[in-house]
Amino acid sequence: MELREVIKFEDPSTLKMVATASSSTSALTAPSADPPFISEVSTTGEGSDIENEEEEFVAVRSKYVMPVNRQPLHDDIEEDDNRDEEEEQEKEEAAVTTWREGTTAPAVFDFTGTSGLQVQMEGETPLDYLRLMVNDEMVESLVAETNRYASQTIATRQLAPKSRFHQWVETSVNEMWAFLGLIVAMGLIVIENLDEYWSIDQVYKLPFFGSVMPKDRFSLLLSFLHLANNKEQPPRDHPNHDPIFKIRPFIERLNANFKSVFLPGKNIAIDEAMVAWRGPLKFRVYNPDKPDKFGIKVFELCDGATAYCCNLEFYTGKREASVHGATFDVVERLINPYINCGRTLYVDNFYTSPDLFTYLKNHRTLACGTMRTNMKNGPPKELTPKFKKGDRSVNALTNGNLNYFRFIDRKEVRMLTTAHGPMLVTTGKTNPATKEAVIKLEAVHHYNQFMGTVDRSDQMVTNNAFKRRTLKWWKKAFFHMFMLGVLNAYIVHKATATRKLSHRIFRRDLAKQLVKFIPFCQEIRPAVCPGQSSLFRLTARHFPRFIHPKPGAKKQNPQRMCVVCSEPNKRTYTRYQCPSCDVGLHIDPCFEIYHTTKDFKRAHKRKLAQKE
Repeated sequence: MELREVIKFEDPSTLKMVATASSSTSALTAPSADPPFISEVSTTGEGSDIENEEEEFVAVRSKYVMPVNRQPLHDDIEEDDNRDEEEEQEKEEAAVTTWREGTTAPAVFDFTGTSGLQVQMEGETPLDYLRLMVNDEMVESLVAETNRYASQTIATRQLAPKSRFHQWVETSVNEMWAFLGLIVAMGLIVIENLDEYWSIDQVYKLPFFGSVMPKDRFSLLLSFLHLANNKEQPPRDHPNHDPIFKIRPFIERLNANFKSVFLPGKNIAIDEAMVAWRGPLKFRVYNPDKPDKFGIKVFELCDGATAYCCNLEFYTGKREASVHGATFDVVERLINPYINCGRTLYVDNFYTSPDLFTYLKNHRTLACGTMRTNMKNGPPKELTPKFKKGDRSVNALTNGNLNYFRFIDRKEVRMLTTAHGPMLVTTGKTNPATKEAVIKLEAVHHYNQFMGTVDRSDQMVTNNAFKRRTLKWWKKAFFHMFMLGVLNAYIVHKATATRKLSHRIFRRDLAKQLVKFIPFCQEIRPAVCPGQSSLFRLTARHFPRFIHPKPGAKKQNPQRMCVVCSEPNKRTYTRYQCPSCDVGLHIDPCFEIYHTTKDFKRAHKRKLAQKE
């Protein structure tokens, strides 16, 4: 006799409900007791008289109800795991949105990461540290692309007969290093007009620049400077178009060196830096809180102790974002190499959000920052009433995971943190009016201490950058990034070198070392100018010297203008010069007049009048 199980329902209309509920899941586990809508389970024989309604329910039982002895399938276990994960996620979201008065004890994560210099130094000169950031491979690529762009331009452009582009010869790695050395030196000595660096005027004369390379050669290198092959750039309507294609190869290598050479400590900060630019550009931004209000925005992650830039990303306009938002994604990309090791991140109200701080806490990274009032999942308005006049209390809220502090300083301040409680600390400063120690919330004190590192780094780069005006935005960005590499090199030098240097002296010594890559770099002569009233010109020992041609020069009989007998409308040239004064002079009588009379121009005119 064949036996089978039959389920008898109290109401046949529940069949539809059972089928619908069963079809929404992939499998059911064996019940430990009969469902509440089951009134009877019986076994019947083959010849038993079963009601029509019960016969229809047999199919439902055989299809949707698992035998008692059956083990759960693998799909059943996965579904249970997924359901548990969804429940945990719902609990976390509920915790984020549930705020109450009070505080939660902050999490404490031991710092388990590594920090400091990660490479072995061979020397301690400024050039050795710069090569950690800008290595020979990057300069070789710069030279190759510069030579490529120069040949393409000269071949495709119709040049004027006297165009200086006809003087172009291919550059080399050594010459490019010297060119970068002049860029560093121009950040030390800021002059509005580029030509005045090579001026012989007694006010502007700077012998250093002319001793490295001629002005025309520097201008040619600056004109043909390039970082990428233009022929490989996708058009603007192409889906793979890159707005920063011109500088992408250099930026990626520079950023990779930043991340591999030095690792930040426990405290880090993320903020924006600005590359000043007022010309037309699709991704130019306006930031009223920055000294350079118009420009190209660069997201930077810096070490809280040294201001070393560890990671950066250019803003190139709106891009597809995740469900958390574009700002969340930027922070996630920048901090990804440095999470899960107990660090603390400091950000301003542009980045702060409960979702971001919860995500970081789940990855063993604490966070602290100022917060906007309209932030998603933030405290409700019912718990954040307006302060009364003169109220100096602190409004403390928590959701069990985050702490929120609100108080009045000069204006209302709102702090969100997972790293701090309501503790008050002394800042080490004294109120000049009351002579009392300044006391602040620990979250506010640490925020002020570590958040300003990005602004400090940006300020040190901007104040010492090459300020040449250009029509190419990417050249401005390139020089800014190169000077950021110089600053990072100085920060590492300051942290590790035995002989400490100031930032200015570091850049001065670096410029000297870079220009020595050119073998024919001339010795710098004394800065004595024509017409200068000085004891040196009138009392020192001077000897004439024949002007010899320079190695590789086209002119085999070079001449210089005589500073004594030349007039504005009539120039005279000579094959002799005074090497000490660095001026061209005829042997007779100009050499004697120049070194024996104060006003040599008037003395020469009297000499001519006597002959007549």
